[in-house]
Amino acid sequence: MPLLQIIPIVSSTSLKEDTRKLDSFIVAIDQGSSGTKVLAFDREARCAYRSFRSLKTERPLPDHAEQNPTLLLEETRKAINEILSAIYADGHHVSAIGLACQRSSFLLWDRDTGEPLTPIISWQDLRAKRVCETLNPHRNEIYQKTGLPLTGHYGGPKFLWLLQNNPATLLWIKRESTIFSPWNSFLLWHFTKERVCATDESIAGRTLLFNIHKRDWDPELLPLFEAPLSILPKVFPTCHLYGHYLFKRESIPLLCSIGDHQGALLGLGGFEKGHCGINYGTSAGVLVNIGSIPLIAEGLLTNVGYSDSDTTTYVVEGTVNAVGSLFEWFEKERGLPEASQNWESQMASSSEGWYMIPGMYGIAAPYWKETAVTEFTGRDGYPLKEIGLRAGMESIAYLILDILNRIQTLSDFRIGRIMASGGAARPPLLQFQADLLGIPVHHTSIADATALGCAFLTGLSAGFWKDIGEVQSLVREEEIFYPTLSDQKRQSLIRGWRNVLKEKGILT
Repeated sequence: MPLLQIIPIVSSTSLKEDTRKLDSFIVAIDQGSSGTKVLAFDREARCAYRSFRSLKTERPLPDHAEQNPTLLLEETRKAINEILSAIYADGHHVSAIGLACQRSSFLLWDRDTGEPLTPIISWQDLRAKRVCETLNPHRNEIYQKTGLPLTGHYGGPKFLWLLQNNPATLLWIKRESTIFSPWNSFLLWHFTKERVCATDESIAGRTLLFNIHKRDWDPELLPLFEAPLSILPKVFPTCHLYGHYLFKRESIPLLCSIGDHQGALLGLGGFEKGHCGINYGTSAGVLVNIGSIPLIAEGLLTNVGYSDSDTTTYVVEGTVNAVGSLFEWFEKERGLPEASQNWESQMASSSEGWYMIPGMYGIAAPYWKETAVTEFTGRDGYPLKEIGLRAGMESIAYLILDILNRIQTLSDFRIGRIMASGGAARPPLLQFQADLLGIPVHHTSIADATALGCAFLTGLSAGFWKDIGEVQSLVREEEIFYPTLSDQKRQSLIRGWRNVLKEKGILT
């Protein structure tokens, strides 16, 4: 449903007295799978206007997840125009627009007409997982070049599936106008008067066709997925003049395109090497800025974080599948009423030596055990519900510890500042996370980190903000959690966790 908010940032009297800082805004589009958000930020990085459109994902067959490209385009355009109408009606100005977009969602379309040829095949779609089995001999080559594991989530396997299962694909790719691209390319074409057919480096990296070292389509990877170079969009840096968005008489530069997770890291201030952003949501996304060299950390994902014509910054990424969803599991499967919302007050103050393997949705990074069993390990019997809940919460922190430890195996690298956000980023979890890591964890309640990070890049490109130091100073934090455990106690807990992983065959 549409939702437009005009968020007061000053009184009307103040607005009349001083419009110097409020007369211009950066507009950021956050196009995700469940909805489109469009936000306008002022020079203090405060959101002044916000529009939202909810979106549906269709699941016509098992393993299939699709979205309607025409509907998503229309709803996103409506949200953009709502924001622009409100800003200009108030007598203000838009300096530039940026686009943050869902990654690993792809479609075939016609670049002459802009018409879609297929639905959007969502990042959630796994129809191509069996296609990957035939490419197993090339698994390591693909990982070293792209920084990604060979799975059906990504673009190359999805294209090969279409080629093998949709007869029309063979006809379509013979036309010069046919494009297979990430979803953001379709949006960029429709949102620019220049009709640019392009994607950015951070999202091109989700195709398994893009060499992150050379920052271009890879001539040895394309044949593996039978993908002709002619059907792929151009690749530009994340910070680039993609074209201009036309709104009435206004021609507004579109200066940024970036993947949503990379945008979230920057919205948490992660512009410098060693900076880490952790979003504790339904799952947990862990992104770390690793600097200008694309190092591969075994079991994790490496990708372009952000770039311009002169520099490229890379990130390493890991995911914990069960965070908010873990507490929902306790509510449904263990009979803890409202555990999904009130787990803090229901859990014990100590796990009393119990550990939990949260296998209900598989173990993701850095172990990738899709069929792990959900179980508790400790003394004989079964833990009390409140103790099991505490062990479940601790499992989140242990898995994030393992991701960050894997990143710190990279040469000449260490984790510096950690910024945490998300609905599950609550004091007990953040305190235990800091205790395990032995370094402070900073917490922010920023709700729209993806849009804010996109706005930061867009604003830097437009000269709206002068430098990275200025935008980092605008990232607000609420509290800092400092480690409280002794080194001896910390190491004892970690040894216990690793022994459990070895016992269950997860850590070898």
